[in-house]
Amino acid sequence: MSNSRNFIALGLMSGTSADGIDIALIETNGKDKIILKSSHNYPFSKEFSKKIKKNFAKNINKGNLKKRKIKELEKEFTNLNYAAIRKFFREKKINQNKVDVVGFHGQTISHNPEKGYSYQLGDSQRLADLLKIKVVSNFRDNDVKNGGEGAPLTPIFHYYLTKKIKKKICFLNLGGISNINWIDHAKQKGINNILAYDVGPCCSLLDDWVNFKINKKYDNFGTYAKKGVPNRKILQTYLKNDFFFKKPPKSLDRSYFSIAILKHLTLYDGSATLSKFIIESLKNSLIFLPSKPDLLIISGGGRKNSYLINQINKYIKTNIKLSEEFNWDGDSIEAYAFGFLSVRRLLNLFISFPKTTKAKKPLIGGKIFNFIPN
Repeated sequence: MSNSRNFIALGLMSGTSADGIDIALIETNGKDKIILKSSHNYPFSKEFSKKIKKNFAKNINKGNLKKRKIKELEKEFTNLNYAAIRKFFREKKINQNKVDVVGFHGQTISHNPEKGYSYQLGDSQRLADLLKIKVVSNFRDNDVKNGGEGAPLTPIFHYYLTKKIKKKICFLNLGGISNINWIDHAKQKGINNILAYDVGPCCSLLDDWVNFKINKKYDNFGTYAKKGVPNRKILQTYLKNDFFFKKPPKSLDRSYFSIAILKHLTLYDGSATLSKFIIESLKNSLIFLPSKPDLLIISGGGRKNSYLINQINKYIKTNIKLSEEFNWDGDSIEAYAFGFLSVRRLLNLFISFPKTTKAKKPLIGGKIFNFIPN
């Protein structure tokens, strides 16, 4: 299969915020030819989001995954992805026969590479059969099996997406968990020199707090945090965690940190404490970069929190831009990335590297599921 050909790929992403499905269409050769097409978000119902969150766990085993309720949840999740894709095709007037492959990330319910696993819900064979389109999933498995963290996997996409920007770039994703990758296009360093790592919790912890206090989804624009005062003692307790002293590459499970120590605080003070925690963990993480970046590009749901962005601008002294300033939909960057990664799998190109996931060598990732005709 020649890698000079452009493929049409559909990327699906359900992040650690567990709030919905991001769908994005991309045309790419799996390398430097990238055309970002239509994208959209399809929110989960409150009930389904709660159902997913009840199954998040730090530690899990294969026996748990075979339990009936998990299998039922997986089927429901897969069906929701299928329904969202059908709606996306209809609304965006996309001919599904022109789509070569679907990159299906699935829903992470437990991530523990130290114990040799990262589990994502999603029945890829079912989705392939329903769509009658080839599906690539299980992107993390090969990396974890070879000593890697299994995350983050988007850096190779960010590398090619930003290749024309001849600067030292940090790409910051403010998703359920914050992650960062450092790319030096100024010195034209290659893909083996991308550095990536998880920074700390972001929207997942903040959303859980707001949901716990007032049964709302999130702190819109940071309105609650603005009215509060950070609790210094709790903040220091968070920041003393061993995770922040580990050298990258490193990754984080959604359940690693808890809001339990905040429960006695008001909505406003808890929101302010968590927002300050997000900023401080980001600021502290920059010491691991090889040098100061010329440009920090921000994507992910957290970029809509104007309070967070203002605080980042205040404390991170570099040129900061939101992904929209480059005409990239910041809600869909990761969905585009998994469409891109699915094409790289078809072409047997590497998706993870020693400096992005701690794998022992550059690795191909993803399993191909061909649809089975009736």
